[in-house]
Formats: sequence, C-alpha cells, structure tokens
Amino acid sequence: MGRLNVCFDAQSLREMFFNCQGRLNRKPFILRLFGVIFFCTFVAMLLYTLFYSGFGSKTVADGAAIVISIVEVIAIYTLVVRRLHDLGMGQPLAIVYLVIAILQPFFFRLIADLPEDSMEAQVVQALNLFTMLLIVCLMLIRGKQGPNQYGEDPLEN
Repeated sequence: MGRLNVCFDAQSLREMFFNCQGRLNRKPFILRLFGVIFFCTFVAMLLYTLFYSGFGSKTVADGAAIVISIVEVIAIYTLVVRRLHDLGMGQPLAIVYLVIAILQPFFFRLIADLPEDSMEAQVVQALNLFTMLLIVCLMLIRGKQGPNQYGEDPLEN
C-alpha cells in the first residue's frame, strides 16, 4: 500500500488557494473548500485560545480571528472564481459572493438585536442563503466540457 506523501511549498499553496486564473473542477473544489474551512477554523480556535486563555487578551484574540477569517474568505473566493471559470462564467458573480462574505459578520451584528421577522434580518438571512446555495451549486454542477475562454478542461488532463 502506497504512502500518501503531501508536501506543499509556498508556490504550490499559492497556486492551489490564492490564484484566480484557470479552471477548477468539482472534486478539487470540494476538497480544497473543506480543507480551507477546517484548517482556518482550527487555526482560529488555536490562536483564539492561545491569546485569550493564555495571555488574557480578548482584543488580540479577536484580531487574530479576524485575520484568519480574512485569509479564509480570500482563499474561498479564489476557489469560487476558478470554479465559475470552469462553468464558463466570469468574475462578477464571484465579486458579489466576496462582498457578501466580507460584510456578513457586520450584517449579523447589525441585526443581532432586531426581531427575526424584521425586513433587515430577512435580507441578511437571504444573503446568507444566497452564498450557501452558490457554494452548493458549484459543488454539484458539472463544468463545461472542452476548453473555454478561461483555459483547458481540467478533466481532459
């Protein structure tokens, strides 16, 4: 039985998670998406625990969590862009996703004290639903076969 040898350097990580060029089919999209989510969640929890429990600084812990969240949003954005490229779509939908993803924490704080049935709360929930449905659709919809304006079909390689 072969041993899984995983070795990442900075260049390969940048190409996998912080590159908007080219196409990305469903399987690598799903694997990388869950990898980013789990890794960033783990690192954020670790840093938050270290700074808050270890040093007693909630401000620094919150700052570390925000930095990790920004890295996570950017990595997921680039995955979404490349997945949309595989479907033959450009970046406008990905930019809408990025704006919503960046503003989402602020939206949720704004509506925290509002009733759930208020118009503002429903708009925020609809935006959240949009981002989740976009990700699910990107996981399920097969990319365009053959080359397109964004590159060769990744399944042909």
